[in-house]
Amino acid sequence: MFCSHCGVKASGNFCFQCGSPLHAAAEIVSTEEDSVVPAVIAWELDPSYENVVAVKEVRAVIASHAKQARPGLSAEQFFDIADKIVPVGVSYSGLAAITQPLWASWGVRTGKERSEFLSLPIGVAIARTMCTLARNKQDVEEVEQHSDGCTITAELPSSVWAMKGELKVRLVQQDHGTHVTAATNIPGQAFDWGKSVRCLDVLFGDLSTELGLPTQQAA
Repeated sequence: MFCSHCGVKASGNFCFQCGSPLHAAAEIVSTEEDSVVPAVIAWELDPSYENVVAVKEVRAVIASHAKQARPGLSAEQFFDIADKIVPVGVSYSGLAAITQPLWASWGVRTGKERSEFLSLPIGVAIARTMCTLARNKQDVEEVEQHSDGCTITAELPSSVWAMKGELKVRLVQQDHGTHVTAATNIPGQAFDWGKSVRCLDVLFGDLSTELGLPTQQAA
């Protein structure tokens, strides 16, 4: 299907390029075809994920970050290279495909969590989160809307350091800012060699950067 907001061909519940819902299966999708942000609430102050990503200027910035994304070497590609360089009679990628879900079923996992208060309106925090996810090819898998913000769950792509996992970002509106809690979860792997720490460093670093979003109307 094609995203009704930016026109890119995409699948799943959310557009990988602009973050907009793709179909009514996502519970946060409005019953109206074109959602209109209430004029009485500036998008910067709006805790609604749907309303924030419905703003044309915000979508354009998210899409621009998605175009800058550069895929790194995945764990699967690394294993394929290793199979060719150091053949041992057993496929590394095939072995990983078996062992990761097996170890995950035994409760083996790794991940990190970090919380910070940011002096940002909730809508700006949501928009910046979507920008950094798009730029780092962390596709949105689910959005849970709350009255005071939202929880965005994105895929944490596999790399040479760790297999595929999950990044969950909870944004809560507070007086004079937004409280952000972010956590990584990589099942079936006991160590990620610093991948989770680097991921959270990038996320919170980007949240402290303007990222080219429209000038804030509220602070």
